[in-house]
Amino acid sequence: MEMQRRQFIQGAAALGAGALVASLTGCATGPSTSMSDTGTDTATSGGAEIPQGFAAEDFEESAVILEPITDFVKEHTYDIVVVGAGTAGLPAVLTALEEGATVACLQKESTAISQGCAGAGACLQESTELGIKRFMSTYAELCEYRVNYELLKTYVEHSGETIMWISRQAQEAGYPNAKNSSEVFEYGEGAQVLYIKNDSAVKPESNLQLIQALAAMAEDRGADFYYSTPGVQLIKDSEGSVTGVVGQTSDGFELFNATKAVILATGDYQNNSSMVDRFSPDLSRFARKQVNKTGDGILMSAMAGGHITPVHHSRQMHDFDSGPMPDEPFLCVNENGDRFMDESMPSTSAVNILRFQDAADPGKYSMIFDSNYQTQVTDWGGRPADEAKLRQYVPGEGGGEGVVESLIDTHYADTLDELADKLGIPAANLIASVERYNELAKSGVDVDFGKDQAYLKPIDTPPFWGRHRWIRITATCGGIAVNGNYQVIDSQNEPIPGLYATGFGAGDLCGAADWSIYWAGMSVGSCMNSGRVAALHAITGALEPSHPAEWDEFKETYTASK
Repeated sequence: MEMQRRQFIQGAAALGAGALVASLTGCATGPSTSMSDTGTDTATSGGAEIPQGFAAEDFEESAVILEPITDFVKEHTYDIVVVGAGTAGLPAVLTALEEGATVACLQKESTAISQGCAGAGACLQESTELGIKRFMSTYAELCEYRVNYELLKTYVEHSGETIMWISRQAQEAGYPNAKNSSEVFEYGEGAQVLYIKNDSAVKPESNLQLIQALAAMAEDRGADFYYSTPGVQLIKDSEGSVTGVVGQTSDGFELFNATKAVILATGDYQNNSSMVDRFSPDLSRFARKQVNKTGDGILMSAMAGGHITPVHHSRQMHDFDSGPMPDEPFLCVNENGDRFMDESMPSTSAVNILRFQDAADPGKYSMIFDSNYQTQVTDWGGRPADEAKLRQYVPGEGGGEGVVESLIDTHYADTLDELADKLGIPAANLIASVERYNELAKSGVDVDFGKDQAYLKPIDTPPFWGRHRWIRITATCGGIAVNGNYQVIDSQNEPIPGLYATGFGAGDLCGAADWSIYWAGMSVGSCMNSGRVAALHAITGALEPSHPAEWDEFKETYTASK
């Protein structure tokens, strides 16, 4: 088959500064294909332009290639090409297969990748219309009203079905959920929402094992996976529709034509320091939990005419894995042994204070308490953990189910000097901080930071406990702008035909300083839902699956958590 005429186009009208995107009107097979072989016209001079709002350094730290790619060692054609085999990508792949499409999945890593342990959604069948609206209103308030209501509406209307469908897929893949649970959220006047949650695993396992099981099943069902093959450039035709994506392998560039759509599921941009410095500069000094999340989908979409959502981008930065009682307001000291905040703030907001720490990695600090902690936590209405649970996180004693081995860093000692030595912080400073804290507890007034008297408890009864905590970037939560179908939109808010973006590389579901955890599992649930929604819309033009998961099929499996 002979290669049809191809051309490159510039997206200057859509982007302002413009972007060069490889364009394709026809395709052919062959061991190696070159644009120059076909007498290609080009509308560019002087090389590729950088999309408005981005910089050359953004691309240098990503897999994306700005310069037009003209030579391909192989060419493939599928209905749907998904870029990214993760929390959003696998639901997209499996949904597309169920809807009868041929599917390829390009993955930068050598295997499928995912994080987290739970995914949650709203079960419409057991929720009232007013309840749904009240949930949306409550969520918006918790997000400081920086919410994309179109994406929130998509989440509320479709996430319950997605979560139940994932439960079905997990069962069929031979990796059933560790636990299914539900909770009724009541908002008065009979308004309620039923929240349902899949816990895919017990830590230290995570969604990683589930997603890898789903990938194996998807391959058995006919999807083709191309591992160690990042997507590096989108292909557009002369009318502006995305018709494919270029993948880079060890042998060279391969062209993946998509007759229906390319669905980007490449994750966030936390490992692209240039993008972090530009779009989330207050996170620049914090360590990253993930690897190779370099904003590839965002950058490719921008080259195709998309635009990134307005800053400030939300972020997920919390540490729930270093031991029990993560939100109890114990004394906290930095790596220098100094108290630095009112500890009664939610732990998910601690980053807003930690960023002012004068440290190479400002996310590290320690919680300090004594052997009276159970009585103290009970008195202020918290949930104390028994000592056996604490000891699971003590080096040389810890481990076991639910414990992440790399985060075992809780210590106890009969003296503060000894505790400071174990924590690796200056003993004199820790002792001074504890003595000052005890003075405040005795007076009943925190004149240093203003913590409520109820939480001011003396630290005077050995053994003394200390737990290292490490707040890192779990996710950056701002991506390329999309509509409610997860279609990438241009500067005029019009969808770019053939292009979808999902997960944390797409949209601004929550725009608050910190991602709201009003519903545990909502982040994973929204990522899974976005992949399913994108595939459904790309194939059917609607959001009604041909094999939906029904509540009657699953209601007995979701046990009430309260």
